[in-house]
Amino acid sequence: MNVKEVKKAHAMPIDEIIEQLETSKYGLYENEAKRRLDTYGTNEIVEKKGRTKMEILLKQINNPLNWILLIVAIITILIDHPQDAYVIFGVISINTIIGFIQEYKAENAIESLKKMGAPQAEVLRRTENDKDIEFEIPSRYVVPGDVLILNSGDKVPADARLFECMNLHVDESMLTGESVPVSKKTDLLKKEISIGDRKNMVFSGTLIVHGRAKAIVTKTGMQSEMGKIASIIQEAEEIEIPIKKGIKKLTKMLGLLALVLSISVFIIGLIKGIAIQEIMLFAVASAVSSIPEGLPIVVTVTLAIAVGKMAKRNAIIRKLKAVDTLGSISAIVSDKTGTLTTNQMTVRKIWTESHLIPVTGEGYKPKGRFLINGEETPPSEHQELQKIFDIMILCNDANLRDHKDEKEEYWTVNGDPTEGALIVAAMKADIEKDRYEIEHPRVDEIPFDSAHKYMATFHKNNNSSKVLTCVKGAPEKVLLMC
Repeated sequence: MNVKEVKKAHAMPIDEIIEQLETSKYGLYENEAKRRLDTYGTNEIVEKKGRTKMEILLKQINNPLNWILLIVAIITILIDHPQDAYVIFGVISINTIIGFIQEYKAENAIESLKKMGAPQAEVLRRTENDKDIEFEIPSRYVVPGDVLILNSGDKVPADARLFECMNLHVDESMLTGESVPVSKKTDLLKKEISIGDRKNMVFSGTLIVHGRAKAIVTKTGMQSEMGKIASIIQEAEEIEIPIKKGIKKLTKMLGLLALVLSISVFIIGLIKGIAIQEIMLFAVASAVSSIPEGLPIVVTVTLAIAVGKMAKRNAIIRKLKAVDTLGSISAIVSDKTGTLTTNQMTVRKIWTESHLIPVTGEGYKPKGRFLINGEETPPSEHQELQKIFDIMILCNDANLRDHKDEKEEYWTVNGDPTEGALIVAAMKADIEKDRYEIEHPRVDEIPFDSAHKYMATFHKNNNSSKVLTCVKGAPEKVLLMC
């Protein structure tokens, strides 16, 4: 078997991919799949050998501050003051343990990528008597040429080229940073396009949000896009963060100061005729008092508090040192605006039959004013607005959540950001979503779909036997219903 490597599968006709991978739309024969597994290896992220626990421990011990404290501890033992030595050894141990725990956790970066992979995969394979059978196998046994069967809720086990898809939407946020699911198709694409634009491909670790599909596996394991990310992480050089550089510089300065101070004290003591043992003890005390042995602990605790505060705002940081690195950034250059901003949408203007009404307020805070002809107008006095608020609240699956911390109150949306913006706009008019939904219970719905481009909900009307229908969607679709 000499299967050619498939490059730029998104720009190749499916028949050409089948020819290069020596497969078919009905999958591989079982014995062929086993041979390919021996040739290509398992479909999993291969982790390079990292630092051992002992290497991490020695790195924590091997810093200038610890060496100075260690020398001082040895001197205190030599002059028969073991109690002081015990205290110094305790400080060194605490510093080392805290640093070791943080470094050891950081070594598990690749483990999180492994967890993103699919545990199981559904493949189509052929038996010796040419029967096509669907198998559920561990994803590590998927090989190039396998035909994947993908359904809503599945994780994609490997990079693959689609040849059949029905209303397929895939969440690729872990790969591209885009939070909106991508609509997929089987059409041929241009060669030079980014991963996010390869609509006829699915990638390892991404999630099928909606629809179903069949796809031919083109790359597995470390050859997949997920594998490339793992390689970059493992090959990246670790650089010193600004605060660590500052601590090293301060440590050297304090070490030199402690040495000069101790020598000066020792010389002055000899000149004064004080006993050598007493001079030595005083010199050691001077050295110890000039070294901030609690500095590493204070820095670690400070960074940990910062991580906790960021976590409350849904910004999760894996390494403590990232807080300091983030604080040192002066400029960010990126095209991922939705990812870097708060990912919030806000209703700015409402266009009714007779007015264009600006709406004030920022983000998801449900406080703002409605301006008609430049003057604030209570929404209750505007009948057209009331009808729009009905739709904003009822034809909506999002929820607004109120959070409070020590300093301020803030709001988040559970659900689609667009729907969240509509709820906030209605709540600015003092409409209570929960009460409104109780008064108009939903009895049926047509969920939003990219094909029909609208969402409709049907509600009981407590004041009438008629059914209240609320619709929102693309203008060209909604206007056709009017």
